[in-house]
Amino acid sequence: MRRLMGIIAVVLLIGIVVIVLFAPPFERRPPRIELAHVGKFLGASTRLTVRLADRPAGLKRVSVLLKQGKREWGLCSRTFPTGVYEARVSVTVKPKAMGVKEGHAALVITACDRSLWHLRKGNTRTVRFPFTVDFTPPTVQILNSTRAIYETGAGAVLFATSKDAVKARVQVGGLSFKAYPKKEGDRVLWAALFGVPPHAIGASLVVEDQAGNRRVLALPFHLLHRRLVRKTIVVTDAFIQQKIRPLLPPESRRLPPVQAFKAVNEKLRRENEGFISSVASRSSGDPQWRGAFIQMRRSKVTATFWDQRTYLYRGKVVSHSIHLGYDLASVAHAPVPAANSGRVIFAGFVGIYGNVILIDHGLGLVSLYAHLSRMNVRPGEEVEKGEVIGYTDSTGLANGDHLHFGIFLSGHPVNPLEWWDKRWLRGRIASIILPYIRECHVQDHRS
Repeated sequence: MRRLMGIIAVVLLIGIVVIVLFAPPFERRPPRIELAHVGKFLGASTRLTVRLADRPAGLKRVSVLLKQGKREWGLCSRTFPTGVYEARVSVTVKPKAMGVKEGHAALVITACDRSLWHLRKGNTRTVRFPFTVDFTPPTVQILNSTRAIYETGAGAVLFATSKDAVKARVQVGGLSFKAYPKKEGDRVLWAALFGVPPHAIGASLVVEDQAGNRRVLALPFHLLHRRLVRKTIVVTDAFIQQKIRPLLPPESRRLPPVQAFKAVNEKLRRENEGFISSVASRSSGDPQWRGAFIQMRRSKVTATFWDQRTYLYRGKVVSHSIHLGYDLASVAHAPVPAANSGRVIFAGFVGIYGNVILIDHGLGLVSLYAHLSRMNVRPGEEVEKGEVIGYTDSTGLANGDHLHFGIFLSGHPVNPLEWWDKRWLRGRIASIILPYIRECHVQDHRS
């Protein structure tokens, strides 16, 4: 009997050990800690997101500290209710306001779970993330910029920054135009082309370093008024049947005439313009154009940039749009030249624009050719100014054979008329960014 009791005791002891070692409440893995932050710098104000996970016990608490030398600052301490297995904790770090000095520091994150291991104290993990504290924005010097700019037109700016600057842009209202850098000794030389929509009240130059510190400078210019054209266009049943319905998906082709027209002229137009803007924003920093852009030969202008269009159907206003290019009419299937040298970044069908070619000329500058029939080029091909890239047609929403020609800066449409003007291009663009262009050519030669 005594021997039996001993065996039972051993079995019970083994069972208890098994429960302690393998039962979920006694799991021994500490929480997983991740820091969702790209980079190794803390700027004047940096928002960090800590991702935590623990299964099956669940999270119990987390603390976030910033340490520098012998000093430390508590940023966050949180206790989680039972049953929380994943969590995100956001922390905003403002080193300068906290009294942290520029230089090396570390973010220390400690998380504990609800395991019964360690006498109910749970499993704990501490992770240390090193950072460089930097709350001084880069230095910026504007070297030259366009002083007088027409509404819907374009300008340029040349500026220099300290070497810690990593990105820059020109901000005009809600529009952002990318600046492109070239190293020049102990500084960085930047150039940007930017557009000015109607009624713009000013522009800003925004420069950032790796820590996210920003230097913002006003970019003054005198806004010149440009008369905008207003047009009324009558929409017929024949046009809806021949041009509108084929652009609709099969399930929408039985929509009433007005709804069908609005679906194409408004919804599809927004989608197509968004797609073109996205592609046109993928421009290289190396300016490839040489001299003024060329207009399609023997072509007549039938519509201009930013025309305000009102559409009537059976005498009633049914829709509106803004025309974002120049329409050029010539003979049917007229050859279309590349307006300047560059690289093809898109060739394909885009809804209301029909067959489209986009050519990148560098420095954020892209030209568009729409409503084409046959296209002679493919993405990735280099083209020379004047090279025939396709032929006109009426693909898409075009009411007659013509070329829709557009110019984009950082994905935003601007008036193409200026880019055909040799005097304007030389005086308001090329002369401003000439030092950058020279530096690009020197860099290309060295490489």
